Amino acid sequence: MRTRFVMILLFAWLTTVFFALGALAQDVATATPTQLLSLTPSTPTLTTSTLTTSTLTTSTITATVNTEGMRLRVRAAPSTTAPIVARLADGSTVIVLARDASGDWVLTPLTGAAAESGWIATAYLRMSTSIGALPVATVTPLSPPSPPTPTATPGALPTATPVIAAAPIATPPPPASALPSGLYGKLAVPIFDEDRKTYDVWLVNADGSELRRVVEEASSPALSYDGALVAYRRWKVDDRGIVVANADGSNPWRITDKLEDVLPSFAPDRTRVAFSTYRWGDRKNRLYYAWTDEQNRVAWEWGGGGIFGEDPFWMSDGRILFRVTRPERAVEELWSMDGRTGEQRTLHYVTDSIRAPAAAPDNRTVAYMAFAAGNWDIYTFDLVDRSVTRLTDDPAEDGLPTFSPNGEFLAFVSNRGGKWGLWRMRPDGSDLRLIVTLPGPVDGRVEFEPEYLNHGWLEEQIGWSW
Repeated sequence: MRTRFVMILLFAWLTTVFFALGALAQDVATATPTQLLSLTPSTPTLTTSTLTTSTLTTSTITATVNTEGMRLRVRAAPSTTAPIVARLADGSTVIVLARDASGDWVLTPLTGAAAESGWIATAYLRMSTSIGALPVATVTPLSPPSPPTPTATPGALPTATPVIAAAPIATPPPPASALPSGLYGKLAVPIFDEDRKTYDVWLVNADGSELRRVVEEASSPALSYDGALVAYRRWKVDDRGIVVANADGSNPWRITDKLEDVLPSFAPDRTRVAFSTYRWGDRKNRLYYAWTDEQNRVAWEWGGGGIFGEDPFWMSDGRILFRVTRPERAVEELWSMDGRTGEQRTLHYVTDSIRAPAAAPDNRTVAYMAFAAGNWDIYTFDLVDRSVTRLTDDPAEDGLPTFSPNGEFLAFVSNRGGKWGLWRMRPDGSDLRLIVTLPGPVDGRVEFEPEYLNHGWLEEQIGWSW
């Protein structure tokens, strides 16, 4: 009796398995490519080349962007260093096609963009289902960027399959030898309004024409290498921090939220801004950076605890110049480091005084201001042969130097003759000329701000770009 009962159970189990296998075989034989992916055991894998139009239209997995009001970056590859191809509004719903092996990024189709699809960080998404349900896409690496061209025309960034083309951004200017000769471009200058007791940012053409105010209650302007953007320190009570805007002041967006964040400098590709800050309780200057899009107001350090330094200047070769003050030895030092990693830190120069270092387009000559014989003057330091040249020797205050885009001129501010003006000269100190008389001083103290925030023109800078 017991044997008969066991035989009946075995027969029933075999019958169930037979019909299940038959149904599975029929499903596999008639499945579409997208359905086949869902039938692959465990974590299915597909190459990005198999993500066809049918894949885009048959996917039903969605996600909602969750960035607390900021726009979300969509990238050409699953990496924070990949080019940005689009931005998504907070709360928008997207179709999700696949994920990367780590599950940190998902692929979404795009419409109205230069790319067919792009990658989104899952940390900023609310998924409609478990991310483990998505197929895994393998991505071919980005090709190396093309060498710069001798124009400032926007160019396409390298792309990674399945992205057809990354969103174009302006190409950084080429080396000085390839740039047009002559005097051109525009300069950004901070000017203190003595009636309102605050700074404003002004623009002026290199020939002194069209002096105009572009941002109120702001200072420490920096222009991007392509001249399209300006970054500045915002003094407005309800809008403090580092702000990035179009060069004419339009479309501003704040990328940090501390008034202690000062002296911004653009990376050559303008995706990041370096700055110095004394936001820590010890009020010591450290170097930070922030991304130049609108995703969030988070500032990042290079390494744990940050790198001590101030006056950063992002050179066109990717290095960042900065200075370090050593009060215990009454000296100041000029350093450089790798702008990507914060590593390869190099000490170049030790002197009694150095402020506002700015590199020439050839990345060899550094102009700076130094206090000697009772006033500030302009000097240059050669990073290769370590020679120092004094360019100005006037009883007035000369400072905040910056090179022209082609390296043929050096601009600075001065109160020669009792009025503040913007001046230019050749890098050897010759051909000194006034560009324009400014409508106010460059040195000032913002009203109602504490002393530790008010350093006048010693915490200012000017910029020169296209």
